[in-house]
Formats: sequence, structure tokens, C-alpha cells
Amino acid sequence: MLNGIKMHDEKISVTDLVKAATCPMQLYLAKSADRGFTEPVSYTVAKLVSYHLGEPLFTDEIWEELEAILPGNDDARRILEQMIAACSKVTWRHADQYEVPVFSKKYGIYGRVDRFFDDSFSIIRSGAAPAHGVYFSDRLKAVCYSICLEEMYGKPFYGRIEYLGSGTIRSVVVQPQDIRTFLLALRLAEKAVKGEIPKVIRGHQCLQCRFAGTCSAIEKPKSLFSRMMSKT
Repeated sequence: MLNGIKMHDEKISVTDLVKAATCPMQLYLAKSADRGFTEPVSYTVAKLVSYHLGEPLFTDEIWEELEAILPGNDDARRILEQMIAACSKVTWRHADQYEVPVFSKKYGIYGRVDRFFDDSFSIIRSGAAPAHGVYFSDRLKAVCYSICLEEMYGKPFYGRIEYLGSGTIRSVVVQPQDIRTFLLALRLAEKAVKGEIPKVIRGHQCLQCRFAGTCSAIEKPKSLFSRMMSKT
């Protein structure tokens, strides 16, 4: 699917590649920031629920496991109950494996698939699905994993984004436009990782960026990614 592209020596995580696609300045600043990552409560709940998908979802059983991770967290209990109510209305496949490492030597990227099957994979999201399709960042991440798995196993894989907050499953089949988007994002990520100061992509993503208060770059014209994201 991806013939004729040179090998890449860099090791870039899929998460960083998606950051670069959203705004390369975000990735550039994150690489120089000394701050640990705190996993959101909703994501912790979603990950635990995902291990039970494909079997009956019992709130008390999963809560007992969750309390070992988040003891006495009332928000976690509320989120769990809402998530199970949404997911119980849907038929789920039982995964063959969980948290499967994937990589592409060809492109120098790596990541970890939430749920793995013999023909596909799933990415877990704790929130609700958009009205149509999937979010830009979720699609790009699915494209990256598809590329890695095809290289690893020598056959195509398709992805699913599983929005547990609304009990919604959306499939992602890689299209030629997705490959072009991936290659552009990869170039942006490589430059940011090497320390090249990138351009800023202004948009709604700035509202949730932890560097929004310190990023003083000059306003730039809307990029390909900002235009694509505005359509999601």
C-alpha cells in the first residue's frame, strides 16, 4: 500500500504524530516541557470497561476492579454507570488481545492498539461519538495503526473507533487521502522532534491546549489540517 517511500530512522510515537497534525508547535513545546501525564478518570474507566466488551457488563463486578485503581472515586462510579448503560445497548466483539504494541520500521513510528482482532483493531474513546464519522485525530491514529499492522502482518487491517461514552462504533477504512494526510503529519512531527521551530495552527484546539497561555507565535494562515478539522 505504501511502496516507494524511504525508510525513516526516527522513532516517533503515534500520539506525537497526531499532536503534530493538530499543531506542530504543541508537539515542539511538549518535548521541552517537564510535566507528567495524568490519565483522566473517564479514560481509566473506559479502558477497564473495554476489557469486558463482548461479554455481559455487570456494574458491580467492574466497579470492584475499578476501586483497586481509583478507590473511593464517586466520579468514577457515576461515569462507569453511564458508560455501561450506553454500551449495553450495543453488540461488541470480544478482543483477541489488548494493549498490543505496533510499529513501522519503514516510517519510524510506534504505538499501542487498545483491542486487537485477527482482521482489525479498535481504539477506545471515553467520550461520545460525533454526529457523523469520527474525529480527525481519531481517524489519523487509526490510519497510523493500520499502516503499522499491515507492515507487521503483511495484510490490510481496518480500524474501529469505539466511543464508549455513547456506545457507538465507527469503522475507519484507509483511503488515499488518509495516506497523504499521514505523510504530511509525519514530516511535521519529524521536524518538531528534531528541534525545528514549527508554525502554529490556530483553531478550536487551542482552547484545550496546555500551552495556549504561553504560545506567543504570530497568527498564521489556516493550514490543511485546520481546514480539515473544521469540517469534522
